[in-house]
Amino acid sequence: MIFSRRLRVLIICLTLALLLCGWIFYKMQVPKPQISSAVGQPAPDFSLTDQSDQMFRLADQRGHRVLLIFYRGYW
Repeated sequence: MIFSRRLRVLIICLTLALLLCGWIFYKMQVPKPQISSAVGQPAPDFSLTDQSDQMFRLADQRGHRVLLIFYRGYW
């Protein structure tokens, strides 16, 4: 199937427009960080209850390696 030159240009323009709209929609959905950069800075102390209803304090973990994972829900 051979497309005319105008049809090929129209298809390319529509594809680029759709990609641009998708990129804009993606950028609008991603939340902006609250701080510019915290690399190399100590995490602030906080207290939470864990899944076993035990109190967890970050200050108690000083000197140990800790991996903190926070999930932000969108519900």
